[in-house]
Parts: sequence; structure tokens; C-alpha cells
Amino acid sequence: MKKTLLPLLLVLIMVCNTKAQNNAPYWSLAGNSNAGPAKLGTTNGVHLRLFTNNAERMRITAGGLIGIGSTSPDAKLVINSGTTVDPLKVLVNNSPKFLVHKEGGASVGFQAIPPANGLLVNGNAGIGTPTPNLSFKLDVVNTSQEPFTGGISTAGLDFGLRADATGQYGYGIVTQGGLSGKGILSYGGFTGIETDGDWYGLYASSIETGVFGFGEYQGLFGFSPFGIAVRGDSDYGPGGDFFSVNSPGIVASTINGFFAGVFNGGIFSSGTFQASDKNMKKNVREFGDAMSILHQLKPIQYQYRTDAQYGKLSLPKGNHFGLVAQDVEKVLPDLVKESELTLPPSPDNRRKPQRAGELSPATALKEEKRESINVKSVNYVELVPLLIKAVQEQQETITSLTEKVAQLEAALHKNESGAPGTGSMGIILEQNQPNPVTDATTFWYKIPAGAQAQIQVYDSVSGRLLKTISAPASGKAEMNANDLPAGNYIYTLTVNGKVAASKHMVVAR
Repeated sequence: MKKTLLPLLLVLIMVCNTKAQNNAPYWSLAGNSNAGPAKLGTTNGVHLRLFTNNAERMRITAGGLIGIGSTSPDAKLVINSGTTVDPLKVLVNNSPKFLVHKEGGASVGFQAIPPANGLLVNGNAGIGTPTPNLSFKLDVVNTSQEPFTGGISTAGLDFGLRADATGQYGYGIVTQGGLSGKGILSYGGFTGIETDGDWYGLYASSIETGVFGFGEYQGLFGFSPFGIAVRGDSDYGPGGDFFSVNSPGIVASTINGFFAGVFNGGIFSSGTFQASDKNMKKNVREFGDAMSILHQLKPIQYQYRTDAQYGKLSLPKGNHFGLVAQDVEKVLPDLVKESELTLPPSPDNRRKPQRAGELSPATALKEEKRESINVKSVNYVELVPLLIKAVQEQQETITSLTEKVAQLEAALHKNESGAPGTGSMGIILEQNQPNPVTDATTFWYKIPAGAQAQIQVYDSVSGRLLKTISAPASGKAEMNANDLPAGNYIYTLTVNGKVAASKHMVVAR
């Protein structure tokens, strides 16, 4: 009997266990049709643990924290993975959108391997704003009203911040400051901002100042291998404003025969000096025949053209006086220079960013093809020494002719009758001593006895009488020249009202 009851008892236990697996409220491995309060889990303070291959893979604690690969989660979800498998991957329609890599980094928007403990984002990101500007990969907004708060603060051993734009006309960094603020405020022990670009290294727009630079040695430095190193544009203010307390406000240099400065338009200057130091010159020598050179030049009156390409040069209007470079080149070739002149862009083609921090159209900063023309120019400054030399030569001619006239008059009076003293052989006028004159000089002469004589001093250019000195019979007359400016003069010996002789005198200071 006992042998019969024992097998029946075992069969009964197996049947009961089978019903326990397949009947509510128990959970069936074959699947469940749940309704009402049905649930999977524990009803006491014991954690729910899920195992595979006899190893715990996931745990839901009695407090509701979930741990995957962690037996003691301290957050709503803790995923712990070794270094051989990525801890988390999220896909949308079988396309990876979020990846936490096994080396600690994270990728958003694709499955690219991120930098270790870093972040890689494929798409747009907004911080501090529910509506990030989709024109930017990262839009950071700080609405705090506290002073000295910012949107982004970066630091790095070699780079604090680096931004690349891969598009042909893209922007690496776009900033906007407040109405009285600054788009970028930068300070560096050596360089505050260093930029490099195929078109523009730095491009800034502002109501007040586009770019302001201050440095112990260089406030602003620009370099371009083929284009414009530094460029300024303005609607109403100066395109560039340069000032220095103890050094030149602006310095421009060039090599290979180009102009150091090109100005399309008039120039106003409160003072101009040109280098003329003796130590800078070699093969110094005097030249002559300046009058002959000037006679070959052809002064003209003209107006500038404003048609075609010349209209872009901002040439002055009205009537002008000058020389034609091609004519000057035939006489003084070293005073004429021919160079290629790049025409400025028209006002409509100036590149300006949009207001309120908006990007310009994609092609707004495209460097348009600039036209150029060959222009010949004249160094008018070096014509001045020729004019000076010509005046000197002319003055020598005037002096010589004046002396000859005086001699002719003396010879004429010598043959006249009824003029006692002037026709006799006893009249002599010697050169004044000293000559040139600085303070005072002495005139030596000889006149007949009883004659009335005077020394008269004339300006050699205008012929105006400046001084009349009594010439006593002793043959010596003194003159104070302190009231005469430096220059050339003619003095005559007048005897009994007739010019008997004349000489040339120089006053030097």
C-alpha cells in the first residue's frame, strides 16, 4: 500500500506545480494574458533580480532603482559595463542616434566613435534655449541678468576654443555683443586673438567699432598671402582710425616696387614730411640747366574721366592743373612710375554681416574678382628741387642783366654833357665787405670831389627800393642789414642823381 501511495503523491505534486505555472495569478513562461492588478515582481522588500547563464544581469531594487551590470544602483537607471562592450546604444528606425562608448565618450546623432570621456554631436545643440538657432551647431543662451556672466567659458593648454566651418562660405565663430558691449573680448599674454582663413582671418561688424586692438607691442596684426591683410568698411564713420601717443599712428611698408599706400580719393593732411637725410643718400651732386628741363614739360589744364573703370577711383571733379605722365616720362623718366592698380569694389558689393547677429547669405563673403588697370603716376614732389634750381638760375640771369644795365647807364652818362661828376673818370664802386652779409657791411667807393652820392639797395626779384644810404666823400659807407631778410640784393652808387655803378649783394642768416 505504501509503495502505491508514494508514486501517486509524486504525480499529484507535479500536477499542482504545472497548474501553478499556467494559472493566474502566477506568471507563465509560455506567455500571459494579464488584466486588472496582474504584475511581475515582488510584494515585499526583496529586490527583483534577473539572471542569465546563472549570472545576475539586471536588478530592480525595492526602492525602484534599476541597475544593469550593477547590484547597487544609486540612480533611477545605472548601466555599468566593462571595457569590452559599449554600455548603451539607442536606435531610431534601426539608425543609431545615441551611443555611450566603452571608452567613456558619447555620440549623439550617429554611431561614430567619440573621443574618450568626450562628446561627439552630429546635428544642432541648444543650451539655455528651447529654440536653438538651426544655423549654428551649438547655440548657447545665458539669460542671467547678473554682471559678468557669460554663455561659454573655455580653457585649454594650447586651444581654449576652436571652431571650424567646412562650407566654402561658412563661419567658424559668429558673436554678437550688446548695444554698448563687445562681440569678442580677448586677452592673451602673447596674442589676444589669432585667426587664419582662406578669405578672411577676422571679419567683424559693429555700430561703433568693428575691430579694436590693444597690445604692448602690436594691437592688431593681419596677414594675407594674396589678399588684404587688414580691411575696414564703414557707412558713416572712418573705415580705419589709427592713433598712437608715442609712435606713428600708422606705418605702411612694401617691397618689389609697389606703393606702400594707395588712396582712391582726396587726402587731407595737417603736415607732411619726406625723408631727405644726408645719411640716406649717395652719389650726391649738384645739377644745372634746370630751366632747359622745365621748358620741355607741358603744363596742362584738364578734368578727370568718370566713365568705365575710372569711375571706381573716386577721382576729383572740376578743373585741374598738372602734367601728363607720358610727357614727363620722356624728359624725367625716374619721376614716373607705372603700376597695376586694383580697383575698389562698388559700394553695393561691400561685404557686411546682417544686423542682430544673423548670418549673411552663403555667398555674402565670397571674394569677388577685383578689376585692375595699369596707371602711370608722377612724383610731383621731386619737381620742386628743379623749380628751386630754375629760380636760382633765373636770378643769376636777372642779376647779371641788372649789372649790365647799370654799366650801360654809367657808360651812357659818361658821354653826356652838363652833368658834373658823373661823366668824369673818377667814379669807382667796389664789392661790399663782408659778402654775404649777416649783420652789417661796408661799401667802398670813389667819387669826384664835390659830388653828391648815395648808396641805394634794391630787392633783386621785385626791384623795390629798400634802403638809401648817404655816401660821403670819404669813400666809405656803413649799412646795418639786420632788418633785411635773407636773399639776393642789388646796390647802386648814384652820383649827382645818376646811377654810376651797381653790384650784387647776398644777405645770409
